[in-house]
Amino acid sequence: MDYIVGDIHGMADKLRGLVQIIEPHLTDDDTIVFIGDYIDRGPSPYEVVEFLVRLADTYNVVFLKGNHEDLFLRYVSGRDPDGVYLFNGGSYTIQSYRAHGGVHRLPARHEEFFNRLRMYHEGSGYIAVHAGLNPDTARLAEQTEHDMLWIREAFYRSSYRWPATVVFGHTPTMQLTGSQEVYVNDEINIIGIDTGAVYGGPLTCLRMPDRIIFQS
Repeated sequence: MDYIVGDIHGMADKLRGLVQIIEPHLTDDDTIVFIGDYIDRGPSPYEVVEFLVRLADTYNVVFLKGNHEDLFLRYVSGRDPDGVYLFNGGSYTIQSYRAHGGVHRLPARHEEFFNRLRMYHEGSGYIAVHAGLNPDTARLAEQTEHDMLWIREAFYRSSYRWPATVVFGHTPTMQLTGSQEVYVNDEINIIGIDTGAVYGGPLTCLRMPDRIIFQS
């Protein structure tokens, strides 16, 4: 089984609670897939990354890159002259890391964490990706990083039906349905699991392939 976790956005308490809920179900053959956006907007980005780094010592994990991690890496490398990162909630991450030594001196394991994030993960009958996929691009290997990190309406409003279920975050489900529930569109075979943890909603984990939902 694969356990796919939605956007965390610095909500360390909800992350710890969710892992406690799914831990009794985990076996050595299972994988936890995190869909990106670990940082920004919420109060404890440093603690979230530290928890995930330690979690990787115990379980099989896959960490995907979200658009917020991409913005963060641009910021710390001096490639954000227009302040886009701060405009997108980066001040919470800066404050959190300053309290633990500063954003320009990331702990080695944190730096490795950010630099090794993957763009997508293919599981049994599904593809996990942060924002979605471009329906005008047939092959997964030809998808652009920009689309996988940022795409919205062109993905979830398309009539194209994906052969494998696309599990995605990035767009809070409140924007898709008006509720903070998991978004399932079987017509085009997509599932949205960003249930707005940083906006008062639950942090969601979707188990595949049986689609069992866990939340904290």
